[in-house]
Amino acid sequence: MRNPKAAVLARLRMLAGLELFNIVLFGWLIFVLRDAPATAANLAGFALFALHLGVGASYWLAKGWQLRAGRPEPPGIGVFRRLRLACEAGLVVGLVVIALGGIAAVSWSTWLPGALLYGLAAAEYVNYFHWQLMYDNPADLRRLRRTRRLHRSHLHADLRASGG
Repeated sequence: MRNPKAAVLARLRMLAGLELFNIVLFGWLIFVLRDAPATAANLAGFALFALHLGVGASYWLAKGWQLRAGRPEPPGIGVFRRLRLACEAGLVVGLVVIALGGIAAVSWSTWLPGALLYGLAAAEYVNYFHWQLMYDNPADLRRLRRTRRLHRSHLHADLRASGG
């Protein structure tokens, strides 16, 4: 039987790696494969998407360090409190930039990719800082079926436990 702690650590590394991989993948899909123009709206959406995935990857790595060290909270939890505020401010500014880009749009390609990425960034914000939106393993799915409600995110619980 596999060591449960090793399995959790492997999952946390995988989650961090997937978040970082998705930044590269979506950048390539949108700006290379689909040849979306590098407008302010598209770049704002991508920057917010990358920021939120980067925060997620950092959190999973910190969670792994917490587990390995047997610490009561992830190292640097105060940084995530400040990152939450930066993400919130970024979502407000990004919405304005994308809306202005949509108003002044010559074609959908100058703002729609950014708007879609903005939507993904907003979902990641909720997923990391408030409610868990991704249920991709049997334990999470069993809990969701049993409780029939979304679970608070791990980062939300850690921020709350540390006083924020």
